Amino acid sequence: MTEEVLGYLDHNILDSIRKGDSYDIRGLLDKNQITPVYSRESLKEIKRSVGSENEFLTILKELSAKYIEPIYENNLPTGKAKVNDSDVFFVWNWFLENDEPIPEYGYGLSSMLEKFYGGRRDETYAEIFSKGDAELKKILDDAIKGLDSHECFTDEMKKAMNFLPKMLAEQHQYISKKMDTLEQSPVKAFENATGLGAKVLNNINPPQVVQKIFKAVQGSMPNVELDIDIFFGVKCQPFEANSDRVKTLSEKVNGLYHQLNFLGYYRDTDMKNTRGFVRSSSDMTHAGIASFCHLLLCRDEGLVKKAAAAYEYAGVRTQIIHFQSNKTSKSDS
Repeated sequence: MTEEVLGYLDHNILDSIRKGDSYDIRGLLDKNQITPVYSRESLKEIKRSVGSENEFLTILKELSAKYIEPIYENNLPTGKAKVNDSDVFFVWNWFLENDEPIPEYGYGLSSMLEKFYGGRRDETYAEIFSKGDAELKKILDDAIKGLDSHECFTDEMKKAMNFLPKMLAEQHQYISKKMDTLEQSPVKAFENATGLGAKVLNNINPPQVVQKIFKAVQGSMPNVELDIDIFFGVKCQPFEANSDRVKTLSEKVNGLYHQLNFLGYYRDTDMKNTRGFVRSSSDMTHAGIASFCHLLLCRDEGLVKKAAAAYEYAGVRTQIIHFQSNKTSKSDS
């Protein structure tokens, strides 16, 4: 029995099918015996497509699409994924029952990154961290209430959970004091200091996009010692927990994608707005999960460019089919 050819469908591919399938994606999948694949991130995007949820789900059902999910052990990714062919409406109902949306400030992390890109101008870093810390405290307090009756929940565990928000709040106060003195967003400050950004980086062509961009960064910061793998998130930072752990390919792709976007290489638009930031995070997640598949089908040029650069550097074998106006191209990563 031959191995299935798994083709990961970006959300804009589903949207193209929904709007008439001008690229004949259904025909492409059928003719080449490609098994369409979707993920939890796909379901999140469908949930945000208020009013069109059933249309997207029906398309996935008609395509006999399969659900892919990374495998975790001890809360760490294993680098493996499982694919199942459960009915998409069953998976959807399971998703709705178990989905826990990230609160507005993302525990301080996502809102901080929005401000990095120039968003949340009416709020200081101190205010953002304070609200994020409050979100974390609430979820931990709720968890403690639910665990209090369990014999295995010790006083030491409770003490540690109560201490965590306080510890983070102290760290955030230290960071915010420095960040709130900046006259520009970190992204803009970096561009001004290095002379790099979209206008420069978007003119860098394959192959070895990551290496070429890193060389440009090094050239603009001659007195700073940089490690390319740590800089692009391919290796853990020395201060991280389990810093000697080898990251999975999907994690490497996410790190590369995020840094490429930050530096300005085909940067996603509206990063300073919550919707734009969420959309960019989804694209990054799609690129990472697609690394488990043979193919990534996509219409978004920015996603394609960053994913192709990340795949090449990380050694991911996933090939990208980019649907462009009036033509379709295949990118070998």
